[in-house]
Amino acid sequence: MVQRIVSPAPPSLPLGTEQYERRYQDQFSNVLRLYFNQLKNALSQLFGPNGGQYIDCPNGLFFNTGNQTFAAANTGYPIEFNQTYLHNAVDLVSSTRIVISISGVYNFQYTGQLKGTNASSKSIWVWIRRNGVDIGYSTRAYTSTLNNEYKNIDWNFDIDMAAGEYLEMVIAVNDTSVQLEAEVPTAPHPGMASSVLTINFIAPLPDVRPTPP
Repeated sequence: MVQRIVSPAPPSLPLGTEQYERRYQDQFSNVLRLYFNQLKNALSQLFGPNGGQYIDCPNGLFFNTGNQTFAAANTGYPIEFNQTYLHNAVDLVSSTRIVISISGVYNFQYTGQLKGTNASSKSIWVWIRRNGVDIGYSTRAYTSTLNNEYKNIDWNFDIDMAAGEYLEMVIAVNDTSVQLEAEVPTAPHPGMASSVLTINFIAPLPDVRPTPP
């Protein structure tokens, strides 16, 4: 079964005759009838109770199977990804940049797996950078005192993106004894990613784009 709506091609209408002919008129009407029936079927699939399953929205899912460490404290580092699971008009470029091919409002959901190597209090900051410019008031702060234990950092946000623009998640720590930790498959569980990022299109781009604070 084809899991998509088939878009009917515009009909090739017969050329008219110099004088009226019923045969030509019947042929002309039949071609249009077939085309309108195809349109009706396509729209019925789209607007039916389960029509959303056929909508081909831009999306992406990227993750990192390696650790990400931080060479210096109080320094912003773009969060890295090295694997692509899903990408439809949303692509990973240069391990850190998420490039959008279709303008719109997108939902980003990020999860990071932190691990510290001592019990000191460590501050972690994560923020949004679009086209190389930090988005004002986009920082989320986390604190960890865990020693050789895991801590999740999660963030879910919406942002407007024009075609060709890119977005980076940026992270900074005040103590380099903390890192984004990955783990290879170890019984009884599969592998653990240090970072996971999912992106989904949710709405068209506003006519007037909002100005970041």
